[in-house]
Amino acid sequence: MSNKVKKTRPELLKQRRDLQMFERFLPTLQLKKQQLQTEILILRQEQKKLEEQMELKVQESTDWAELFGGKTPGNPANWIRVKNIKRGVKNIAGIKLPTLSDLEYETAVYSRFATPPWVDAGLEFLKTLMELREKLAILRKQEEILRDELRKVTQRVNLFEKVKIPGSKENIRLIRIALAEEQTSAVSRSKIAKSKSSVEVN
Repeated sequence: MSNKVKKTRPELLKQRRDLQMFERFLPTLQLKKQQLQTEILILRQEQKKLEEQMELKVQESTDWAELFGGKTPGNPANWIRVKNIKRGVKNIAGIKLPTLSDLEYETAVYSRFATPPWVDAGLEFLKTLMELREKLAILRKQEEILRDELRKVTQRVNLFEKVKIPGSKENIRLIRIALAEEQTSAVSRSKIAKSKSSVEVN
């Protein structure tokens, strides 16, 4: 407890109000902390699934690589790119997180007569790979935001549990002791004063 805390009844009331407020807010913070931890675990599971899907796609890409290396006017892998990423927002535990709404692709103009028939399917395969990559990037960004928020909430929980609540309880205890001593001293002074006045009267 800080020595600056006044040993007065108004201060005792203030400390009690503070303690009630801290004890009322702490469960809310603890619940938010649990929600964030749960959401982070869910995100990590989703990331793992996407990573596994991407790994399968990358393994499949070795088959396409042989075709892309064939006789085509230029490398078909360079014929498609992400033109625009449309993002949205969702709310988790009161926190706004980015989401992936849609991907717009830009595909080079090519002659379907001058290219092998597998090129269309190959470009669709690349689209799927790009979409998985962007989805994974969004999930990682969501986790980063949630981890940052979890760190802040954890700090506040620790502040309430280890500093604010114990500090208020200690302040209340010491103020009560000081007020009790003051009351005892006042009673003693009153008795002495009565005793003196009784002697003077006699």
